[in-house]
Amino acid sequence: MNIETKLPAIEGACDISVIIPVMLQDDGADAVWSAYRSALERTGRSFEFIYVLDGPHATYAEALERLGGEKAGIRVISLSRAFGESACIQEGVRHARSDTLLILPAHLQVTPESIPVMLEAARSFDVVAGARDRRLDTAMSRWRGSIFNLAASFAGSKFDDPGCTARVIRRSVFDELHLQSDQHFFLPLLAERLGFSVKQIVLEQADVDRRFRAHRPTDYVTRLMDIVGLAFMTRFMHKPFRFFGTIGAALLALGLICGLYVVLEKSFGSVPLADRPALLLTVLLIVLGIQIAAVGLMAEIVIFTRYRSTPAYRIDRIVAQDDH
Repeated sequence: MNIETKLPAIEGACDISVIIPVMLQDDGADAVWSAYRSALERTGRSFEFIYVLDGPHATYAEALERLGGEKAGIRVISLSRAFGESACIQEGVRHARSDTLLILPAHLQVTPESIPVMLEAARSFDVVAGARDRRLDTAMSRWRGSIFNLAASFAGSKFDDPGCTARVIRRSVFDELHLQSDQHFFLPLLAERLGFSVKQIVLEQADVDRRFRAHRPTDYVTRLMDIVGLAFMTRFMHKPFRFFGTIGAALLALGLICGLYVVLEKSFGSVPLADRPALLLTVLLIVLGIQIAAVGLMAEIVIFTRYRSTPAYRIDRIVAQDDH
């Protein structure tokens, strides 16, 4: 992954590292940065901005360089090509100087006044995930968000509005969490699975976010595939035989029932077995069920033999007691 740092790194520590992934030529960089900066200044804490450009966004990069020339505290990292938002977030984390990471989109999803609310809640939780109050949003956007929430619940997510990427996260979360593809949408779920404390708060939606935003059909297909993959990893990653074995057992049982029906027809109804599709279906279901169950069993063996040293849990703390 080729990375080019457009502005020099800023030395010294700070209280908050603001990571902003830039995926598309979105809202004006100066307006969004000014709104975020004003909200952060009201907290009385020091901060830095880290913009990670997902590919060569020349116009956006030039706008950020002009801001950096006027104000200190902005770093711009440009990826050589589009690697996805998860890669941008992780690269921003790698360059952050603070243990408190504020991840914000390149366009206003929530009002800037919501930022201090999130930071205050982050004092007691490892992850604070924002959820937009979409009561004033367009009907199409609300319907699309409801479908996304329903699909995310299939993966075990209990958090609303996965599409809201305004979050506050402690750096220690990323020490144990590696994001892939579009898994950043489900970062609160993944962090909670690892044992981190997660809090979701409802925030006021920004006015500009209520306008209709079109998405490509491939985006919906990609999100669906990510949800299916995430559901498998969160529920059956350490016990794949439960997933494949259940499917295999169901197909095997269905094949045996079909076979029993064919045999009974032959025995009591004098129905010939030759040239019967039901017989072929019986054999197909039985063989397919055994094969699918065998795949799950082999996956179980691989995990048992190769990943026994990888814990599926996280230690919160160890309390040492004096023997005396």
